[in-house]
Amino acid sequence: MFGIPDSCRIGNTIFKKMFYDNGDLSNADKGLFTKSIDKITWRYCLKPETIHVKPYKADARDYPEIEVIEVVLSEEAKVKRIAEIVMRTIPYPMILLFTLNGKTQIWTAHQRTNQNDSTKNTLEDFVQTGWLDKPELFNVTKLDLTNFFTLYSGIVDVISIRNAREVAPAAALTGEQARELTAKLDALDAQIVLLRSKLKKEIQFNRKMELNLEIKKLETARNQIQGGTPQ
Repeated sequence: MFGIPDSCRIGNTIFKKMFYDNGDLSNADKGLFTKSIDKITWRYCLKPETIHVKPYKADARDYPEIEVIEVVLSEEAKVKRIAEIVMRTIPYPMILLFTLNGKTQIWTAHQRTNQNDSTKNTLEDFVQTGWLDKPELFNVTKLDLTNFFTLYSGIVDVISIRNAREVAPAAALTGEQARELTAKLDALDAQIVLLRSKLKKEIQFNRKMELNLEIKKLETARNQIQGGTPQ
């Protein structure tokens, strides 16, 4: 998977009890794990001894290795919350895979060391795919293997660029530009949804016209971004 050498293979089951004991879970979280997850498996561990990539530690980031963990779901429910719990409980850079009905989602998130507790991590924004029939988006051996931070950054960039191309096929973007583009589109979509909700409740004709114009402007801005027009 992902061109990862077989020397990195682990294949061990991670029991839910580990998250119950160490994840500071609420009763609702425990119920989510019990109901929605069939199995959690530690698929691979990429570390210097197995893939010959150097660890990275600087600027509140500590990337000594990269884990690949698979969560087999029994249903699609609060996937983001499950991702947050898994990544916080296991404080290493992670390629997190969710599988359901033959499809796979890939979740990533850069992280920083918590300044108040070095055993904990602070997650940055999630970068993830939708449900994929074929999740082989990258081959780790063809990415930047300078250290685990550059390798993980390359994985995040591949997913970011793929996500951007789904909504703006004509755009030629770096990973950072791709994340900025999708963030802009997400913000515009949220504004459009909010205004449409207000429009449904509005009874004054003049205000309805104003809301319609605002929605049209936002839709035009969205179309321009998707078409590659600078904003």
